[in-house]
Amino acid sequence: MCNMFSVNLARNEFIFNQRFIKLVPRFERLATAAVDPSAYVRYQFPKISKVDDSICNRRERFDSSFTVVPDIISRDEESWLVSEIEKSLKRLRYQQDHWDDAIHGYRETEITAWKDPNNTSIIQRLKDQIFANGSTEPMQRVHILDLCKNGYVKPHVDSIRFCGNIIAGLSLLSDSIMRLADEKYPDIYTVYALLPRRSLYIMKDDVRYKYTHEILSDGIPSLFDDKHIVRQRRISIVMRNEPPVDNVG
Repeated sequence: MCNMFSVNLARNEFIFNQRFIKLVPRFERLATAAVDPSAYVRYQFPKISKVDDSICNRRERFDSSFTVVPDIISRDEESWLVSEIEKSLKRLRYQQDHWDDAIHGYRETEITAWKDPNNTSIIQRLKDQIFANGSTEPMQRVHILDLCKNGYVKPHVDSIRFCGNIIAGLSLLSDSIMRLADEKYPDIYTVYALLPRRSLYIMKDDVRYKYTHEILSDGIPSLFDDKHIVRQRRISIVMRNEPPVDNVG
């Protein structure tokens, strides 16, 4: 049975059926089928008076293509990663304009080879799990995105020329809210995802290609399960796989 969630945008409140909320344990393997999206995902889909197969199917496709895994790394591992990233960013200033106008209030860089062997092991461990099945080769380099407190990422879909069917992001330093919207019907099908500090989100296939995604700024007050999410400075490590050969050209 498909049970609908709704969002009161006027007050940024998420309304849901409590019996569907479950705690998600820390994962040792991302491939496990035990991920319950209801703890971190809220849907703003059309309200229906009875079970609607098309809405249920859309939700099922979303759930199979988007996952949030909490506490995927430890506090110590977060500290090691941030320490090395800070050294790579220290000479960079926060920028307000991105080349494609998708990001504001940010610094960014890429890391191909980590200097700290602990960090090499962390990233390789995650890649081995994220890109285990049905994936082209993961990119060796990772994208580091540092958003200042009032920075934000605007709605966008990553170009198919530059990456494949999987995009994953490790969230450091702060909780945040990601908003995803159907690219063709953004006012009808919208999803809000809570990305806790030290969590990993994975978007693939249907969500990767058909939904825009954005990171909301600290200026948008958000309530998630009655928890007020105040976004601070946020660093994300974004991992992607290579695009299929026929998309390169």
